[in-house]
Amino acid sequence: MNLLGKAMDKNFWNEVRTKECFSGYREELLKMWDEKCENKEISQMTYSDFKLFWTTGDRSIYESKYFFRRHVMDCSALLALIYPEEEKYLIKLMDVIYAVCDEYTWCLPAHQGKLEPNNNTKIDLFASETAFALAEIYIMLGDRLEPLIKNRILAETERRIVIPFTSVCPYDFWETGNTNWTAVCMGSVACMFMLIYPDMVESLNPRFDNAMECFLSGFKDDGICLEGCSYWHYGFGFFTVYADMIRKFTDGNTDYFKRDKVKNISTFIQKMFLSGNASVSFADGSRSLFYQLGLIHYLKNEYPDDIVVYDKKYSYNYDHCGRFCLHLRSALWFNEIYFNNPAPDNICSEYYAPDSQWLIKRTESYGFAAKGGNNAEPHNHNDVGSFIFAKNGRQVLADLGAGTYTRQYFSGERYSILECSSRGHSVPIIDDSYQFSSPGAAAGNVEYSNGIFTMDISKAYRCERLKGLTRKFTLTDDSVKLNDTFDCDGDREITERLVTLIKPEIGKDGVVHIGDVAVEYDAEKYGCAINDEPASNGEPCYFIDFTLKSKVCVFECVIK
Repeated sequence: MNLLGKAMDKNFWNEVRTKECFSGYREELLKMWDEKCENKEISQMTYSDFKLFWTTGDRSIYESKYFFRRHVMDCSALLALIYPEEEKYLIKLMDVIYAVCDEYTWCLPAHQGKLEPNNNTKIDLFASETAFALAEIYIMLGDRLEPLIKNRILAETERRIVIPFTSVCPYDFWETGNTNWTAVCMGSVACMFMLIYPDMVESLNPRFDNAMECFLSGFKDDGICLEGCSYWHYGFGFFTVYADMIRKFTDGNTDYFKRDKVKNISTFIQKMFLSGNASVSFADGSRSLFYQLGLIHYLKNEYPDDIVVYDKKYSYNYDHCGRFCLHLRSALWFNEIYFNNPAPDNICSEYYAPDSQWLIKRTESYGFAAKGGNNAEPHNHNDVGSFIFAKNGRQVLADLGAGTYTRQYFSGERYSILECSSRGHSVPIIDDSYQFSSPGAAAGNVEYSNGIFTMDISKAYRCERLKGLTRKFTLTDDSVKLNDTFDCDGDREITERLVTLIKPEIGKDGVVHIGDVAVEYDAEKYGCAINDEPASNGEPCYFIDFTLKSKVCVFECVIK
């Protein structure tokens, strides 16, 4: 059974080698080879590096070496397929596989648990990804790999994945979870079994299916990925790889792509482009969006009337973690017609997702996104009522997106970090209090009709005197009007905060200038000051803070 399709065909790899449409793919690989592989030592991973997560909270030093190895494995494997006569690629590939098989654990320190136990077969995102990558390389390179390397792949995948996974059911939280973890871990494990342990799949298939049902349950029917764009690519990308492979393995009897919900999820990412590649960065997302080339081409092939493929300048082939299965499929799922005939990137659009309470609108003048929701969402930020205003290819009023990942970022200290706290979002500050984290800290009375998006966000605050806070956005073709109406008992201090990464300037007659965007307000009713605080990566972040004067209970501004 050929589960990898064209990837097993030498003629396909010759096309990748020779056709002009694959030139960018080849050039990226050859550049990566020059920078990371040729005449470069395979990174050494020490115990001192490994334990930093527990001693300082640092993730970057160990992970940079870990992912360096995955990049080398990714690059050398693909180049060995494209240029089979070049022995250096195969030699480097076998060297790095040998090193990866020697690693104490394939799990990242951040996911390992306690430092002290000798827990070297824990299956996390990256252990499962590593096993899947080795399985695909094992199948595609076949007897070009020397016997010891092939046997080590089988031995280590059995020791680190097969035995622990089959010994416990459910294996870990991710087997019954509903986030990217479930799709990535179970998708990778399942695909590894289909490739190199196919006789075990029938007995394990109920676990695979149940996990994917759990994953899909994490999306509402509107298809919004509450974890953010980056995690859509990650989780849904691995889900798509699994869904493709299980459909082939079962001769079409298991076909997730026939489901309307899967189609809705598939269209999520195209709706997140606001202006150029300035994107919706709610939760742990990114302010700039690039789509994974092979993934979008595959989905376009499944849903030709529903998927929009934007210009290749907004695409990518490989990511910073060296995820082999998606990089491989940037070639395997590539479609020259979609590549050469992109949709225009100035499409005007409007999308309201009532289940998730997101509104995304793009006009010829600006891009806008706002959310209701609650403060207990996956990769949560305390951001009920937050919004983004983008223009000329960048976020002007910004959602900072993901902060720097450290131990503290995923601990009780999370909401002291600017990116996760409501103090780093364009929402009010009431009596010096910020929003709090809880499922009950939720938007109420959320409605969208005729260009007006309203919600009550008062329950996101622990403030006894606040009885109601109606936030209303009125959208026209060239401006957004923000109106907040406060219902409070007694005196209160209210600061309306707008967040930007562009240094703003307070002008005359009630205008704040942020680059080529103006925020107009009534200077008789509101004081205005510019404050700042560095983001977790040190990037300067600016706050436009409007202070409501005594007895003023409505804030209004126009953004254009």
